[in-house]
Amino acid sequence: MRTPTAVPDPFPAPPEVAAHPAVAAASRIAAAVLAPGAAGADDPARGVRTAALTAVAGAGLLSVGVPREEGGHGGGERVAAEVAELLAGACAATWFVGTQHRTPQLLARGGPGALPAGAVRTGPAAGPYRAGLSDGGTRAGIAVAHLRRPGPPAVTAHREGTGWRLRGRSDWCTGWGLTDVVMIGAAAPGDRYLFVLVPAGEAPGLRAGPPLPLTVMGGTRTVAVELDDLLVPGGAVLAEVDGPPWRELDAARTANVVPASLGVLRAALAGLDRLARERDRPEAGEAAARLTAEAVALRGEAYALLHEVPPGERLAERVALRGELAALTVRTTQALVAARSGSALLAGGTEQRWAREAMFFLVQAQTPPVRAAQLAALAR
Repeated sequence: MRTPTAVPDPFPAPPEVAAHPAVAAASRIAAAVLAPGAAGADDPARGVRTAALTAVAGAGLLSVGVPREEGGHGGGERVAAEVAELLAGACAATWFVGTQHRTPQLLARGGPGALPAGAVRTGPAAGPYRAGLSDGGTRAGIAVAHLRRPGPPAVTAHREGTGWRLRGRSDWCTGWGLTDVVMIGAAAPGDRYLFVLVPAGEAPGLRAGPPLPLTVMGGTRTVAVELDDLLVPGGAVLAEVDGPPWRELDAARTANVVPASLGVLRAALAGLDRLARERDRPEAGEAAARLTAEAVALRGEAYALLHEVPPGERLAERVALRGELAALTVRTTQALVAARSGSALLAGGTEQRWAREAMFFLVQAQTPPVRAAQLAALAR
């Protein structure tokens, strides 16, 4: 087998970021474990491997921001973004299953820190689960996307004795069967959100449907979960959060570019450059150079807002940049398909997988303002 041509990284990390142990570990895991198995992880018949998730967790890559003394890397936001880019660029499906862990981990540790004091009331489950969620020894999935949906709550929680009774349906629960626990979010009386941790398996009142027939991320074991009077003991409560600040923070977070989406863009730009060199296609090289220049500029603006500006400020700029970079990722992956020609359409091919992943990042954590920005960018 011919060794692929080495090409420059379109998004080289600053030396202090590249040298961080979490980034070094992510580079190693991405090359040795994730990229070789990415086609299988995307395939619904095979799917994301438990061994790959174990490698990611074992390297501390579910715990990049957790202090070292608690099993993490103690990395800052820029390090975390670099790790997400590297993992998602190698295998977005494995990254996506792993990233579900972040919100339960934050809540178990009393966060997110951007919420005002008193908005989060940590529940009894935070104590026994904190250590395992912090170091990745306990892997968590989530069923919370429905909380963002407008209209009547999709999942509700009502007091019953010392516990809670949950009713409704969560349409999106990723990693079913790959995680140890699942965190379910529900609307509670008093405009609050209740987050509970339950074992990741069917139980009386908890039923999972078959894996959704997704055209991308098909191997992530994403299911719909039915909650039919699920009785949850009080000890399973991870946190209660006030609704208004949670929604405000969610709007601020979803305005930002998702670093993992930049990982797919990064991989596709490098792939287009590599193809141009290997097949002596100067027009592909010219396209790669132009797209890379545009990507570097937009990514720099997006990360400046993400890492240097308070999260609630300049939301319109953040949303516009997310839209521009989403459209650029679509264009780049389509350019790579065009440059590769017919073989790009073969099942399991890297180029068409990246093109489908670009489609996924259009809709992941999408809100009406984000959708409007994406459509405006795609229409230009």
